[in-house]
Amino acid sequence: MPGPKVKCKVNTCNHWMNGDLCSAGNIDIMHEEEGKMAQNPEQTQCKTFYARRGLANLLGSLDNVNWSGFLSNTFLPGGELYPSVTCIVNTCTYWAEGNHCKAEKIDVVGVNADESQDTNCYTFKRKS
Repeated sequence: MPGPKVKCKVNTCNHWMNGDLCSAGNIDIMHEEEGKMAQNPEQTQCKTFYARRGLANLLGSLDNVNWSGFLSNTFLPGGELYPSVTCIVNTCTYWAEGNHCKAEKIDVVGVNADESQDTNCYTFKRKS
């Protein structure tokens, strides 16, 4: 089952692609503070963030690449990538049993991020 459409504005991540696409095979959305569930988007993070810092970091992130989507978009730009999304933020309206995300699309932000704590899931909407 394909995950939600991911719009990623974390241009310092190895998985970021032109068009704000995510080339990861799976992304993990988590709460920022251990033992404390998120109450707003700023308290979430994309734990899949892998900083672009040279060849060693690039090689370290290759185990989580959506290769068919990546290659399709490299040679036929304009397509979509749908990574699976694991979300443990059960205070979010879009969280589903089994740590799935039931949103149609998610927005991950963190321009100039240096680490996963600098990223946020702006689709987060607190359960009422």
